[in-house]
Amino acid sequence: MNPALVAERQSAAVSLDKLLALLGLPSKRSTAQLSGATVEIFKSVTKALDDLLRTTLDARTAEDFVVARKQVFGDYARSVRALADLARVIIPKPVIERLMWESFSEIEAELREHGADRFGAPTRDQAMFTVWSLRKTSDLIRKIVKAGPVAENLRQRDAKLAGEFSFCAAWTQFHLDYLLAAIRFDKSVQVEILNEIVDGLRAAVNAYGLARQGLDLRVPPVEPHLAKPEWDEEDEKLLRSSMHDMADEVETV
Repeated sequence: MNPALVAERQSAAVSLDKLLALLGLPSKRSTAQLSGATVEIFKSVTKALDDLLRTTLDARTAEDFVVARKQVFGDYARSVRALADLARVIIPKPVIERLMWESFSEIEAELREHGADRFGAPTRDQAMFTVWSLRKTSDLIRKIVKAGPVAENLRQRDAKLAGEFSFCAAWTQFHLDYLLAAIRFDKSVQVEILNEIVDGLRAAVNAYGLARQGLDLRVPPVEPHLAKPEWDEEDEKLLRSSMHDMADEVETV
């Protein structure tokens, strides 16, 4: 991985509870619910993201795709994060949550309609699983937001998780957006590039695991309590009898 991507991955976010808006970029249809000025901001950023994706869509081999991805991913990740930070400031949390769910639904519909024909069933299925994973992850982030910041002694750990999460979420979205852009711009995708895309989509599982760890920092999982079994006189007799039988067996060996 080139130095720019390493730096992007290691950059620490403030806290996981600040990353609610990072998942599920609003779609064109969902942004129609926002105010005029906000819509224009989102349109400008999403157009910039489309321009970055177009660079990778022109690749004809996996090697060319990897090179193009290295060139644009840093800018893509920063743009996605900037859009998420802006959304967190200017859009109420309930609206952000609704926009995310609507975006996920629209992505699923797009993949169901065009995914198999465009990319084959295996890639379509992996993409659908990715959207499902992002839905589950967004549930965890909502719980993290509700739980609030971590304790002082856990902030460094939480910031590290947030930085890793930011990278995995952006890496996942980049490859998911690549497929959606290929549909939108009517671009064919070579099989060897699809292998790279599928591998990139698997980062959604990492994002889920990191969010799970972040929630556990705030709401530690409760260990199941196993009640001490009741021990009566009959149990004691059976134990003594079994120990006696074992002693007899040892003596006869």
